[in-house]
Amino acid sequence: MLGNTKMLPASFVISVFVRSLVFVYKWLDQYLIIHVENFIKSFEFAIVIVAAVTFLLISLFFTIRFLKRLPKSYTIEIADIFGQKAIIEDLKVVFRTYDAAQSYARYYNETYKDQYKFRVVGLKE
Repeated sequence: MLGNTKMLPASFVISVFVRSLVFVYKWLDQYLIIHVENFIKSFEFAIVIVAAVTFLLISLFFTIRFLKRLPKSYTIEIADIFGQKAIIEDLKVVFRTYDAAQSYARYYNETYKDQYKFRVVGLKE
């Protein structure tokens, strides 16, 4: 009996092997890969949200750190034509914001053109 068995043709074996691979591929695609892909897609939104929140927190951290280093108030230093510090009565020289101090310094420079020079300095106290 063993001598009478005929060998299966190679094309038949390859055909069966290819058909079984196609079946396994379709089964994996329909039941496993699709579900894994959908699971990963659900994390895309979460990754974008986490990245945005992380960016905002880092920006907030650097902003607060920068604001802590800003002066509490600003003063206008007055120097005469020789470079010596001077005091002019009835001039407002202490300000809460840099913009206000700079604006007043420009106004004082226009008013006292050749007599004094005005410079804005920040105070930490």
